[in-house]
Amino acid sequence: MAPLPLMQHPVVQARIKGEYSLDQIRAIEIQHYYEARFFSTFVLNTIKNCNDDLDARKRMAENWLSEATGEDHASLIVRLLEALDVPIGKALATDPTPGMAAWHHIEEQITNNSPFALGVASLWIGEPEYPPVAKALHRAYHEIYGLPLDAIVTYEVHADADVQHGDQEEGIVIAALEADPSLLPRMRRVCRDAWSGYIHSFDGYWQAATGQRVFWAGV
Repeated sequence: MAPLPLMQHPVVQARIKGEYSLDQIRAIEIQHYYEARFFSTFVLNTIKNCNDDLDARKRMAENWLSEATGEDHASLIVRLLEALDVPIGKALATDPTPGMAAWHHIEEQITNNSPFALGVASLWIGEPEYPPVAKALHRAYHEIYGLPLDAIVTYEVHADADVQHGDQEEGIVIAALEADPSLLPRMRRVCRDAWSGYIHSFDGYWQAATGQRVFWAGV
């Protein structure tokens, strides 16, 4: 299988190079809103599967609070949609693209049906890769597409919050493997499947932008 570096995904490259129209950006951000609405549910799924390690449960609960309450990620994307003149009703009524639906089903399956540490690993696998992408998109959305800084806070927040979330999740994963090294083969499979699902979510953005049922083959 070809490597799938997130920064090289076509839907990322097209945006940071300014190759998309604002209508294409709108279509992408509607799918981004769908993703953000459900991501906190997957974090919650892992918490429900943790009954033994109260410290790890607390750390994931902190991540969930960041994802799902106050100025959560979904609310920040609503702010971006408003700047793009996208009614929230339209965003709520839009179905996920095939790639986004694939991500949803993969992550739902893993976080609902896996032991706690494996579910956490499925969330952790994308955290270290996204901050540089978020920084590049933040710059492009402001400098190329002319969006105001207060509308694109979501990309500023992700550049920092994903590092913090990833550190919390990585600690849980490492502790689980140290306690039970036999988890490693299953952990690898879960991370492989979760990474494929994560890339599919970006395929979903790409499909929204192009109107085509395209899936990236990697580089």
